[in-house]
Amino acid sequence: MATIDEFREEVIETLCELAGCSEDDAQAIAEDKLSDIEYGHKYRLSPAIIAGSILGINDCCVSNQPPKS
Repeated sequence: MATIDEFREEVIETLCELAGCSEDDAQAIAEDKLSDIEYGHKYRLSPAIIAGSILGINDCCVSNQPPKS
């Protein structure tokens, strides 16, 4: 299993590919969404799933927040 830092880097690379943004912009997005990245790493989700979720382009977005009743 990748370390959290390796996983974060993979998410950043995928953000660059999916959003067409610079690495600096992707790093800023990743910093803002660090809890989502940590959640994805903990549950061994794909970096692409996390990146897509952060960008809002997945059919089923990942949320580390419990659903509100």
